[in-house]
Amino acid sequence: MYVAALGRFVLAIDCFAPNLERLHRAIQLANVANRVVLIQNAIYSHSGEFLRLSNNSKNIGGQDIQISKNRSFINDSYTVKTIQFDDLFPILLSRGIRGAIMKMDIEGSESFVVESGSRIFDSFEIPFIQMEWMNVRRYSERVKIILNFFKKRNYDPMTFSCQLLNSTQYSTWPGDMCWIKRNVSNFC
Repeated sequence: MYVAALGRFVLAIDCFAPNLERLHRAIQLANVANRVVLIQNAIYSHSGEFLRLSNNSKNIGGQDIQISKNRSFINDSYTVKTIQFDDLFPILLSRGIRGAIMKMDIEGSESFVVESGSRIFDSFEIPFIQMEWMNVRRYSERVKIILNFFKKRNYDPMTFSCQLLNSTQYSTWPGDMCWIKRNVSNFC
């Protein structure tokens, strides 16, 4: 909402329909609908699948996707259709986007963004990614994917106070951190 209020384009992806309804109402109240595109999908390594969300009664935005072999479709707000991050490329291109900053808070599924987003990361200048690390660090295979992806693209893991984080000690990183592209000014 803050970025849209500053006059910038915002692409917001959320897989939980009640969250999108709240966002849609807030966008209407703030009169920024012309600067925001809302997408209701879960970002995953494959498009077009239906996955279930967990029910987190303590955190309305805290649903994580449940990956299981039994993927039956149930038509409710806890069943989500997946997309790959690169599926959003045409939206960014049509808006004339050349660069962006990102916030990733997707309850341990952050690796699916990088697994399915090479085209976006290679085509647009993304100097700064804020990431919630609290849940993703529980999945060592997902952590490896994230670390390798950002290392290959010359990003450094940092605290919000611009302290470099040790990649071998990712389990001790703070719950919220950021990735900053090397040789980019104005962030630290």
